[in-house]
Amino acid sequence: MGRLDGRVALITGAGSGIGRASAILFAGEGAKVAVVDRVPEGAQETVRMIRDAGVEAIFVEADVSKSSSVEQMVGATAGQFGRLDVIFNHAGIQGAIGLPTADITEEDFDLVINVNLKGVFFGCKYAIPLMLKQGGGAIINTASILGQAAMAGGTPYCISKAGIIQLTKQIASEYSRFNIRANCICPGLVRTPLIEPYFEVFRLDSIPIGRAATPEDIARVALFLASDDSAYITGAAVAVDGGCTAEAKLLLKG
Repeated sequence: MGRLDGRVALITGAGSGIGRASAILFAGEGAKVAVVDRVPEGAQETVRMIRDAGVEAIFVEADVSKSSSVEQMVGATAGQFGRLDVIFNHAGIQGAIGLPTADITEEDFDLVINVNLKGVFFGCKYAIPLMLKQGGGAIINTASILGQAAMAGGTPYCISKAGIIQLTKQIASEYSRFNIRANCICPGLVRTPLIEPYFEVFRLDSIPIGRAATPEDIARVALFLASDDSAYITGAAVAVDGGCTAEAKLLLKG
């Protein structure tokens, strides 16, 4: 018996990294999976990996920053599988990093907000009516520990992730009574293709556990939040950061 037997899961940004690891893990626990990405090549490879394991999966191409595209994405999933039990709104971008707030262009700001925050909003907006009709579901959103603390040079990203945390709480407040749970994951440093080009600038010795997360570390938390194991958890922002937010870094001499 898998923890997601008989359920349908939609995962955005599933062409690589955390999204792919989650899609494969969810499928291994019995879910039929809609693999969503803006780039077909990676997502189709994820679908192939799932199907090779004998589980149903489809690829849906979508731009999560566009309302009509997300509506079509959710509709295609329900049309193929007949329902939607879990949506994992994971797709996101870094955008412009390293610029102080006053130097960020409107275009830079809008790009990150549109993908990271509006993309999650659209996913929730179009999944919730289906979940209401079928009697419940689980919503998982990817935020960040940088939605809970500032990072100089990361204004659009940090604001978008803070917005996701609050959006998740709003949805939990409004829909938990209808058996729709909403939670978000706040990863720390994760070794993914998105981060890999910048990895040498990070100090792993600043992480209490002493290493970066793997995509599978995050995927296992997503599985927990998607399953009945977390039946009494809603509105939570779960830090998966190796202890980074547990420790205040003090400037000590010597």
